[in-house]
Amino acid sequence: MSYDVLITGGRVFDPQQKSFVRADVAVADGKVARIAPSLSGAGAAEVIDAAGLIVTPGLIDLHVHSFRLVHHISIDADRLAPRAGTTTMVDGGSAGWLNFEAFRRFILDPSPLNLLAFLNISMLGQCFETQMPHMPVVHEYDDPRLVHVGQTVECIEAHRDRIVGVKVRAYTGLSNLAPVHAALEAARATGLPLMIHTAPLPPAAGEYLHLLRPGDIVTHLYHPQPGSLIDDRGRIRPEYAEAHTRGVIMDTGFARTHTDFEVLRRAVGEGFWPDTISTDVTTVNVEHLVYDVLFTGSKFLALGMPLADVLAAMTIAPARAIRRPELAQLTEGGLADIAVLELRQEHLVFDDFFGHSLQGRQRLVCRKLIRKGKLFPGPS
Repeated sequence: MSYDVLITGGRVFDPQQKSFVRADVAVADGKVARIAPSLSGAGAAEVIDAAGLIVTPGLIDLHVHSFRLVHHISIDADRLAPRAGTTTMVDGGSAGWLNFEAFRRFILDPSPLNLLAFLNISMLGQCFETQMPHMPVVHEYDDPRLVHVGQTVECIEAHRDRIVGVKVRAYTGLSNLAPVHAALEAARATGLPLMIHTAPLPPAAGEYLHLLRPGDIVTHLYHPQPGSLIDDRGRIRPEYAEAHTRGVIMDTGFARTHTDFEVLRRAVGEGFWPDTISTDVTTVNVEHLVYDVLFTGSKFLALGMPLADVLAAMTIAPARAIRRPELAQLTEGGLADIAVLELRQEHLVFDDFFGHSLQGRQRLVCRKLIRKGKLFPGPS
């Protein structure tokens, strides 16, 4: 049988079992044609030697910002994907119901990637987020007239193939929880998860964590004090532990000012690991701190998180969070979204925004990316 792509000799990762097996993977017509211990490459248009490499379902970054040219700090997802190993990226609320059709027409649909989105409960999403020097900060819920449940629900129903949840930001200085309640109402009405941005108080996380349902998502898990995951005694705050026990998903959303390595170290020292590893990547953090989801995952390797758990947190865990588990399956007959990764042995120093550093000895790097059975242009 002829194949479009044959990947030979790799360690194939099964996210559901968190296991590896040495196998060849053949791709034809956008699908995984065969997975077997040994396949002939005689009829393959392209053969990838993956000896010593990891073959995994394409990675999923659960929290990015990709509404470029409108949300002005959004990144170009197509350019970032090859080095990130991501075939699916999920925008974290850059657009709201008023501008989502433009987001879809000009960004999501033209992309060769699988670009999905959480819809912001604000009609304009985060497009107010200018971050311009010498200008007053304007947030998307400063005027309550920008929050409208009915229109949000209508937009979701019209675009369910692209919208996977509702986003609300409990940003520092949020005057009341009306946007959080509105976002929860929209999420309940559509049967979708809510992703909530957490930040140093006010409001305190304890004011809203108890409102979240199993399957809702807390992002920016390791933001700095005050009011963070870690209390003044260096212990996990009870409200976070209780929410996690109830099934609320804990997401990294690394970003820039939203992750403090000292909080992170204390949390993992208490055994509080993230469920999903995401970046919250933007133009203001991409080249200096976040880089991509593989670089972010490498930080957790440095902290002692097992490789299989790191990979699962970038594949099956986010796929389940957005209720699309098929995105993290590498099975015969399934969609051929595949990343070929190298676990490179090198000394690394990871830095955070607050001047703390983390020493690492391993780094995950994307060597090849396949989307719908076709090789994506090489890492940039």
